Amino acid sequence: MCGIAGFINKNNLNQDKYINNIVESIKHRGPDEFGVFNENGVCLLNARLSIIDVAHGHQPFVSEDKNIIVVQNGEIYNYIEVQNELKKLGVRFDTNSDTEVILRAYEEFGNECFEKFNGMFAIAIFDKIKNKLILGRDRLGVKPLYLYKKDEEIHFSSEIKSFLTYEKFDKEIDNQSIHNYLKFNYIPLPNTIYKFVKHIEPAYYYEIDCDTLQIEKTKYWEIKNSPEIENISEEEVFEKIDEILTDAIKIRLRSDVGVGAFLSGGLDSSLVCAMTKEKFNVSLDTYSIGFKEKRFDESDWAKKVAQYCGLNNKVHILESDIIDLWNTTTWHNDQPHGDISFIPTYIVSQFASKDYKLVFTGDGGDEAFAGYTKYFSLFENTLDDYFDSISLIKEDKEFDNLYTKNFRENVNYDIPKEIFNEVIREVDTKDNINKILHFDTRQLLPGNNLVKPDKMGMANSLETRSPMLDYRLFEYMQSLKGSFKLKDDETKYILKKFALKYLPKEIVYRDKQMFTVPIGEWFKTHLKVYVENIIKSDSLSERNIFDIVYLNSILEKHILNKKDYTRELRAIVNLELWFREFEN
Repeated sequence: MCGIAGFINKNNLNQDKYINNIVESIKHRGPDEFGVFNENGVCLLNARLSIIDVAHGHQPFVSEDKNIIVVQNGEIYNYIEVQNELKKLGVRFDTNSDTEVILRAYEEFGNECFEKFNGMFAIAIFDKIKNKLILGRDRLGVKPLYLYKKDEEIHFSSEIKSFLTYEKFDKEIDNQSIHNYLKFNYIPLPNTIYKFVKHIEPAYYYEIDCDTLQIEKTKYWEIKNSPEIENISEEEVFEKIDEILTDAIKIRLRSDVGVGAFLSGGLDSSLVCAMTKEKFNVSLDTYSIGFKEKRFDESDWAKKVAQYCGLNNKVHILESDIIDLWNTTTWHNDQPHGDISFIPTYIVSQFASKDYKLVFTGDGGDEAFAGYTKYFSLFENTLDDYFDSISLIKEDKEFDNLYTKNFRENVNYDIPKEIFNEVIREVDTKDNINKILHFDTRQLLPGNNLVKPDKMGMANSLETRSPMLDYRLFEYMQSLKGSFKLKDDETKYILKKFALKYLPKEIVYRDKQMFTVPIGEWFKTHLKVYVENIIKSDSLSERNIFDIVYLNSILEKHILNKKDYTRELRAIVNLELWFREFEN
């Protein structure tokens, strides 16, 4: 686990100063050591958090002929299997590092090496012979990787904030991304809030010519657009889920440091902990957080799971003073997010990092197995209706009221729906449940839900691994009909029945609680002054995005309990916090 960055810049650049600034900007991702390759205007660097082969995993890795240079952020979980395959071909290894496996696999297979890897990764490879820089990202987008391209230079990094250290960085804001954000509650990929910064897309590698800076994009993995399996029994499905999850846990236990776990008390994290203990006799120390507001608090359930599985459990109770961390988490996020649960994720990461460098999580289960009640609306509505139901701000006339005339004229209201439809069309032979699960896998996961454990964990130099994010599990679940996931008024229908093998019924079938913060209630009480000071601030008004009169009216309606504007207000507040952190 690390942070990576670099550039192709043939112009005059104070490279030593810039490199030092980059390292300073991402050192929280890799505080253990730092390495750099910098030659003829091409730079690759790495800040390392040592997890595998602590003594010999120093990056960059360089081939014997000095022609191939590799840095990576993440872990190749199946590095042993890939290493054994290469050894059979006569390849020699000097270390047990998964980064050396990347180097040797590239030497042997070229760009097809990405298809060999099961992991969470952002990889940079400089091939001197081809004079090309290859940037690749894992299938689901667990590890971030951003690209800044303008004029005659390219920069890449695990975090956008690295680009801010470049004196010529063009900070022009993409207004369309702000509108997309206020539709989805996050900025959908590949765009970012900066006009000239893009995501390297999940399941892609980009091959960049170091002379012309031309970029060739290749998608190396995708969910097959084929109809679901017709005749298969639940018992067969149980067996396959068990097989995949067991191996996913096994390869994620590979580490030269100890492993802890986040335990919310929900189904996914509970099942991961229970299977890890039963299958591998690994007694995880677990970390949980709770709230004084009982309808948001899951800590009692976490304690029950830990007691049932024989695991140690540490609980930290949160109060409204955590709002002081909203600026901090916004800075680490790199982009505005309307999801306030970044704050408790930051706190539980900080909590666990006192004891561990590495923890298991339950991330991915909701998107693989249909864990959100929002999916039920599909049974009575069209996909168009579903899109409207998940939109943060639903109707165009609301945007007409919310935006200033100038901002309104610089955005296209139709783009968010086009993004939604484009992803849905990728699996147009599947049923509607699988279509929207595919959308959440392609956009919600890398755009929001996976940003949370990565950025908040890495802010505290903590690596998070989730067996539920094994791409094989997503492939398999997308091959099954949606009725295996939503059935009999149950979300995660098949996973819950499967989980009874490892957990008691009262835990498996308890009501789902959202992992969030009661910010909407706090806005009406002890955070009333806080939210008023932001919404009514001169800085927000001067950005000329929002009609301040209308904004004040929805705030007043919310505080007086006339209408719940929690989601709109927290998204707008976080956008303003982002501007203050990154623009100021």
